[in-house]
Amino acid sequence: MKKESYTRPPLDSLACVEPSCTLYGQSGQDNLSIRKVYGQDQIRYLRCGMCGREFSERKNTALWNSKINEARAVAVAAQLAEGSSFAATARLCGVDRSTVERLNRCVGQHAHVYHNQRVQGLNVQALQADERHGFAGTKGHAAWEAEVMDPVSKFILSHVQGRRTEGLIRTLLSDAAQRLTDRHDLVLFTDGEASYATLFPELFGCAYQPVRRGSVGRRPQVRYRIPRTLAHVQLIKHRSGYQLTHVEIRYTHGSRRRVQQALAHLSYRTPNTSAIERRNGTARRMSAFQVRKSLAFAHRPDTKVALGWWGLTVYNWARSHRSLRQALPEPLGKKSSSLVRLRWPWAWRTVFFRSKIFF
Repeated sequence: MKKESYTRPPLDSLACVEPSCTLYGQSGQDNLSIRKVYGQDQIRYLRCGMCGREFSERKNTALWNSKINEARAVAVAAQLAEGSSFAATARLCGVDRSTVERLNRCVGQHAHVYHNQRVQGLNVQALQADERHGFAGTKGHAAWEAEVMDPVSKFILSHVQGRRTEGLIRTLLSDAAQRLTDRHDLVLFTDGEASYATLFPELFGCAYQPVRRGSVGRRPQVRYRIPRTLAHVQLIKHRSGYQLTHVEIRYTHGSRRRVQQALAHLSYRTPNTSAIERRNGTARRMSAFQVRKSLAFAHRPDTKVALGWWGLTVYNWARSHRSLRQALPEPLGKKSSSLVRLRWPWAWRTVFFRSKIFF
């Protein structure tokens, strides 16, 4: 394997990891100094001038306590994000299978916490939600993956795994709703799953208490009102055997006028869930446990969950999307003849191996 050299991040981009320190999690405070350098990767051992705590610069990163060199760990994570199995990744990177499993758990946990810290206060005009089937343990134990996507930026807001029940849909929608700045001003496009229609008013609508008639008896239960800026559309697919015959468009909640405004914003002619369905195909290629019509399913549910979060975060933060236009560094006339792909502003090495998470 070709050995790669990585430049260390500047000290002003790091922060103290001691929770009791007054500068905990605050970068750029000029409170860190290099105590020593150790290991084959020249890892810096830092000291906080405020609290006196000494710690490795890898503390709270996905490489914390990793015994293999950094280049090999990066190669393992890259192979997992490309859909390689654990056995294939171990052979290609020259490591043991147990090392691949451990790094998968580490990057998965890191990705989950990183997503929760970064994905907050989003402003969207439309959302698309869908589920894709999978298995964990045996073919008899379904482990579905459900996600909510912004069709404009192709960004995944929420990701949950489990059995396809009302509880899974509730967890998915409630997690997406709490990441928004305004949950009452959007249009949600989903499939024909009945739980979406049942839970949408409760999780996205405006709650109100009906007036009790008379003074005897219990007070009426809380009800939910759909404002004019909110709508929900379901795309119900009808099939004859394995062949799709037609798609029924059902305006479940809200007005059609609000839906038409969202379609104009998305440049869609008719309501659809094309963005999230394309994401499903990409996710199956990025995870060895999501391949269709094969026995390549995870033997443990936590392994599948970790790989799902890792693939999601690589998709969100480290890969450019072909349908998203990027401005050229220099204008080249009406059309560009260059076939070189532009560099994505985020690199997944930077996201996970140069940034810290604070629990």
